Amino acid sequence: MISVIAAEAGAQIIAPSELEAEPEDSLYIKVKWNDNSLNEDGFYVERATTLQDTSAWEIIGETGQNVRIFFDYWSVRGIQYYYRVFAYAGPFHSDYSNIDSAILLGSPWVIPAAPTNLAVQNVTMNSITIYWNDHANNELGFVIARRAEGELFFNYIDTVGTDILTYQEVGLTPDHTYFYKVCAYNGFGISDYSNTVSARTDENSITVHNLSGIPGKYYLGNNYPNPFNPLTSIEFGIKVSGHAEIKVFNSLGKEIETLVSQNFAPGTYKINWNAGNLPSGVYFYSLAAANFIEFKKMILTK
Repeated sequence: MISVIAAEAGAQIIAPSELEAEPEDSLYIKVKWNDNSLNEDGFYVERATTLQDTSAWEIIGETGQNVRIFFDYWSVRGIQYYYRVFAYAGPFHSDYSNIDSAILLGSPWVIPAAPTNLAVQNVTMNSITIYWNDHANNELGFVIARRAEGELFFNYIDTVGTDILTYQEVGLTPDHTYFYKVCAYNGFGISDYSNTVSARTDENSITVHNLSGIPGKYYLGNNYPNPFNPLTSIEFGIKVSGHAEIKVFNSLGKEIETLVSQNFAPGTYKINWNAGNLPSGVYFYSLAAANFIEFKKMILTK
């Protein structure tokens, strides 16, 4: 929960008012309010299941400037939810609106039971794998929610099918903390959430070597050796100072690892990559810098 910060004199943000929460078609809860400020950047919506614990409030979403309505699609039937809203402009925040509550109508017995015992199974520099216990026999699958370091609320990043009880997220930033929770779903709605777990990705162990010479253009060299097992080197050239990224993708085009993401001076560089945790197969790697992007193919054999 964000603490409400008093705004500077002359920049006060007036709190929203007349907040109302009401169920819609047994599918979601609609939250609406009056906008009393002329200088907000947007609104944050908070939700709780009790008024007895001030730490129970959680930011569940935001709306843009002058948007006075929010649809809570991630509400469970039969649970009473409390809502409140505040406006923000840059680092400043208004007071809270009034609080209102709503219960999503319909029988809670038709929705799947919530998963439990969510835990972290494996962590690498660019990936986190989680697993959980399934207590339902009527789910269509599971929804994966994740909040990254520095983010204020969870986003729903993916789904998996019935009886699939693990999930690996790839393409993450090294040395960052991520939070996860999971719920089951079917055609009638979603379950309550599992517990929340967190993990921090490993630090970037890839060293960038600065070679001699300043190229006259951007380029991405062929990795060597190729095929390789499990070590290979990638050379690339940067023409103008700026940010550049080198990423690796599997044969389906899904990003699996970010090898480099940083600012470079003009020059020629080389990195060494260890693919020891990946299966044999065809992979692609790319260099993106300024308006330049290029892809190359490499083959991992074990």
